[in-house]
Amino acid sequence: MNCLPHSSRLNFVTRDFNSHVYIYMPGIFSFAFTLMLTVVVTVEQTSHHLTMANSESTKDHGNRMFLWCSARSLSSVFTKCVSFMEGAQVWFEPYTSCYLNFLFSEPENMAKFPKLNSMEGQIRDTTEQMENFDHYFDGGNLTPSSRFNSYDWLQEQLEKPLAEGKSFMFVKEAALCVDGFYEKLPRIPFRHTFIIRDPCKTAKSCHAMFIELYEHKGTSESFDMYQSNPFLNWDRMSRDPLYSLWKYVKESLDPQPVVIDADDLQNYPDQILRKYCEAVGIPYKEKYVEWPESDKSLKYCYGPLDQMVWGKRKHVYGVAFESSCFRPIGGEKPAFEDLTPDAKRFAKELREGYEEMYPTRIKPAC
Repeated sequence: MNCLPHSSRLNFVTRDFNSHVYIYMPGIFSFAFTLMLTVVVTVEQTSHHLTMANSESTKDHGNRMFLWCSARSLSSVFTKCVSFMEGAQVWFEPYTSCYLNFLFSEPENMAKFPKLNSMEGQIRDTTEQMENFDHYFDGGNLTPSSRFNSYDWLQEQLEKPLAEGKSFMFVKEAALCVDGFYEKLPRIPFRHTFIIRDPCKTAKSCHAMFIELYEHKGTSESFDMYQSNPFLNWDRMSRDPLYSLWKYVKESLDPQPVVIDADDLQNYPDQILRKYCEAVGIPYKEKYVEWPESDKSLKYCYGPLDQMVWGKRKHVYGVAFESSCFRPIGGEKPAFEDLTPDAKRFAKELREGYEEMYPTRIKPAC
């Protein structure tokens, strides 16, 4: 599948020369030289046409980008930061809502993963409670998660013109929620950017998050986040959806996708943020490294209202939503040998992708 529009695909055409060069070369050497010249001219013309097409498409559709992530990667903090940039139209996890609705709507999914019943009940309770009182996320751009019941519908929403007064679209999303649904990505040009994090940190944080989401009553050691979990353990999913998507983007859309590392972002926020903005065409300002602590402004994001409220209540987003800057890393990195068995398994699964993506990241000048 190619997510570029038809006008952006390669078109090999013949150049009209205004001047002619006559070279006499005997036999096979003449043929080889002619073939080489044809290839050079064709590649040059192709590059010119592709550059012009992409430039025209960006002009037509505006500057748009995804930030793809795994869970617990500082992506929500980064998204809150971007939401305060001038001209930002921010979408918060719209594909996640589609994915949850896909899970909840299929009886066989609910039977295969019984823990989903608890999660669905939590979100349903949140929705019902919100209908009975005003909420501080009311009055913005967020909409009920029930609207996100179709990948096709979301594809159309992301292809619409930018909102009035907005100069770029930023979509924060978990790669696992489009795993197996690449054909549902927007059919107009988007930059695909990625945030990665040390696998041991990600695995330890995910273990704690799923304990909360699935309301586990036992000890941390007795909890296995792979058991009955469609977000980690499903044969329809890639082992590492973020890595799989990154490879797909490299092969099909952009040979040099932008990658940032969460540790770099915490330790060198000005450098990484500045370079990221330069890479995706956002005018950078020094004030962007800090933002208001209140999360009330997040109602002006686009995305699922009740999902965001539920995620805040369940401490999935709470710290990120109340952030005001990128805080330097404190303490030591969790040691692999100290992780629980399920977290060790998860860290191992993330290691290959992390080690291949890490050298391609935006690097601080430290």
